[in-house]
Amino acid sequence: MSTGAEVLDRYVADTYWKALAARAAGAPLGRPDVVVTPRSDEEVADVVRIANQHRVPVVPWGGGSGTQGASIPTHGGIVVDLTRMDRIVDIDEDSLTVTAEAGVNGRRLETELNRKGLMLPHYPASAEFATVGGYVAARGSGVLSTRYGKIEDLVISLRVVTPTGEVVDTLPVPRHAVGPDIAPLFIGSEGSLGVITRVRLQLAPLPAARRFEVVSFPSVEAGVDAVRKSMQSGLRPSVVRLYDEVATRLTLSPVVGSQLPGVATVICFEGNPAVVEAERKSMLDLVRAHNGQVLDGGLGEVWWEHRYDFYKPPHSPELPAVWGTIDVVATYARLLHTYHALQEAVAKPYAARGLKLRSHLSHWYPWGAMIYARFVLPDGGPDSVTLHDRIWKDGVTAALGAGAVINDHHGVGLKLAPYMPAQHGAGLDVLRRIKNALDPNGVMNPGKLGL
Repeated sequence: MSTGAEVLDRYVADTYWKALAARAAGAPLGRPDVVVTPRSDEEVADVVRIANQHRVPVVPWGGGSGTQGASIPTHGGIVVDLTRMDRIVDIDEDSLTVTAEAGVNGRRLETELNRKGLMLPHYPASAEFATVGGYVAARGSGVLSTRYGKIEDLVISLRVVTPTGEVVDTLPVPRHAVGPDIAPLFIGSEGSLGVITRVRLQLAPLPAARRFEVVSFPSVEAGVDAVRKSMQSGLRPSVVRLYDEVATRLTLSPVVGSQLPGVATVICFEGNPAVVEAERKSMLDLVRAHNGQVLDGGLGEVWWEHRYDFYKPPHSPELPAVWGTIDVVATYARLLHTYHALQEAVAKPYAARGLKLRSHLSHWYPWGAMIYARFVLPDGGPDSVTLHDRIWKDGVTAALGAGAVINDHHGVGLKLAPYMPAQHGAGLDVLRRIKNALDPNGVMNPGKLGL
């Protein structure tokens, strides 16, 4: 336990732009009064019970890599840093599952699994810093999600400390018929309904083959149509990242070291070599049918090796720049409408300020896909916070108006909390009643999820 100023200052910001800007200005959005680093479920339960008794806020903390401000202690109180709970409890090679405590680092877990010829097919950009508990609490996704699913598709079971201090294990298998499954309630709850302390996750063998292709489409519309037909025909590439012309020029090309044309798309196929080759051939046939051009597949391998470089200097912005990612997800019927709505609401109005909107589409489903619309302003000037909030409001309003859902996998936190009523309608009141029942004193991560 610590109340030292130098320790408390480590917990005032995740990677949310407003939190970083506020910390740099010497006025953080929140600061804990106490930081505790428990080593067991029982110690977490003790802390939460005491906090609940005295009505002191509790904020779980993992790797601090979130982008939405979900782990910032805006109401002070206790930060529960789970990184000392870092045991890999069990690797079940028969069932292909791993049980790990919430504080296990993602990169470390992957290294341990790879030694056994296995992988957790969840490769988020934050893997170097994020923890297993954070993966689940933020309902994250990784670059291989088009084949393997998001984190909720990989969760087998959870251990959670409730807001009143009970230690609860969900049933040991998912998709059972013994009444409602409570595990999904905590996935994406961002610590507002309890503290996730242990997770059992589905693994996969390291693929026997992994084959990359890079293709260029004449337009976003042509690319979306080709990928949609591929997904709906039963093909399951592990990666499809379709960069619009701006993102191809400013985001993808600098990282792979080659100036790519048009709407460049990285595709990956993996698994059984014969299946990989069959899927590759089928999808490239659809690419060519939509006037796509097959480029150098070796650039896809370069992308894979450097896939985390997008989020590090010199490719990622730094203060005094203003940036954010308006990621939205929509069905195919609304997807292109949403893409163009974001162009009209964000790219065009703020172009005179130097804003560039770099959009790529990834995390594809049979029913739709995610648009990852990243805006960057070189310098927001003295009104940067106001400008940041206005861009977000314009982007979210446009996405909702186009029929999209305002987030696919980054979570809600502080950033999207103001938009939860517009997104959920009466459903938010249902969530509020659940919150009140589980957390009657309102101690768990207050102010997040729009609650």
